[in-house]
Amino acid sequence: MKLIVLLTALLIPFLSFSQLDSAFILKLKALDTANILKMDTVSVPNDAFTQKIKRLLDEKNGLSVSAILKLKIMDEQQKDTVHSKEFYKKLIEDITTGKTSKLLENSIINIYRRTFTENEIDELISFFQTSAGKKMDKEFLLLLVQSVKDGEQLLNLSVKNLEKNN
Repeated sequence: MKLIVLLTALLIPFLSFSQLDSAFILKLKALDTANILKMDTVSVPNDAFTQKIKRLLDEKNGLSVSAILKLKIMDEQQKDTVHSKEFYKKLIEDITTGKTSKLLENSIINIYRRTFTENEIDELISFFQTSAGKKMDKEFLLLLVQSVKDGEQLLNLSVKNLEKNN
């Protein structure tokens, strides 16, 4: 849930309010309105489309879902006074190489299968093989965070100016 809110906040500076796609907003709200996300961890077909999605995911070296989950686990571990370090070590192993790893892979592939066509996956693979694609993959999160920080500062200035003039 926090991740969805964070990603939403990170994307706002890139979108002007007049250009917001109402369907996109509805999709975000649907993800965020309840903790009833239905994971689709059903085994994926072993077809060309799935193989292309796996290739795309391998091509991307930037921040992955597994990396985000590891960061979240490490954050929780620092706060947790109940579970041992061994517990968290096993948890990380489970999401990276264990049973949960396969379920996570299925979930991500199913999301990609619903979101993109096979042709779009081909285009994304081609893009991420270019120097610009590799740079985008490496730098995108940092660019997003920097943009949000700038947006927050500008928003604060705007609020101060409005309060000053009213």
